[in-house]
Amino acid sequence: MKSIKPRDTLRKRFIAVESDTLVIETIQTVDKQGQSTSGTVPVSRLRILKLKGTWRANDYNELCFEVTLRKGPPETYTFKGSWKLNNNQQIEYTSEDGRDTLTFKGYWNISAANRLVYIFEGSSTSRFEFKVQLESPTFYPKKGEIRYRIGVGLRQSRLTVPGQLLIFYGEWKFGRNLGLNFQMDYGQGKLKVIEFGATVTFGRNKVIFALKNELDESLGITITMTHKFLEHLDAEAFVRLKSRQKEQAIEAGITIPF
Repeated sequence: MKSIKPRDTLRKRFIAVESDTLVIETIQTVDKQGQSTSGTVPVSRLRILKLKGTWRANDYNELCFEVTLRKGPPETYTFKGSWKLNNNQQIEYTSEDGRDTLTFKGYWNISAANRLVYIFEGSSTSRFEFKVQLESPTFYPKKGEIRYRIGVGLRQSRLTVPGQLLIFYGEWKFGRNLGLNFQMDYGQGKLKVIEFGATVTFGRNKVIFALKNELDESLGITITMTHKFLEHLDAEAFVRLKSRQKEQAIEAGITIPF
């Protein structure tokens, strides 16, 4: 006669994300003595755990959560499923078995060439820094989008193309000192702006902006704007650009067509 082993199983689901927190649901089922013919009855216990820690991305652009422990090194959860941008341009993760879906609330920044940063709402420590490649270095502002290629989970030292395509939608506006801003809509009335410095070059009926970050480093992105689009976008900035064009022409002693 076969002996019946007592049951003790544990099921775990990731159910929510907060700024520096991972929320886990666990269901533990054990066999306890009861009035059934087998002498035991299954009993399930539901627990909701809130783990404190820091969100980050690893070298392979996978999402990771480092749990802060009182003693010893932090415990790391690595999320092996896929992630994409939802309709609000936020990161949405789906587990490999499709049971768990997590939405990360935050906003994007372009901090360096070939690098994207996703900053969490309400956190000073959690952020995802991804290695990416521009789909094209030249943009035309009428489309109002920036495209990047990203490899996720590729166990290689360098990003392999083709990979997943990330498309950011927004509106180009002039910022301070004739720099450019990219205003993104994150839904529910939430607007965030990515600010860029720029080196301006004048051509025939167009102006080319080579974008720079706050450290005055090149981002490898150029925005080409036509004469008509500039005037429509911001008439005041258009006049200021024409003035700057004349100043450059006088300094160089040449005529710059615009």
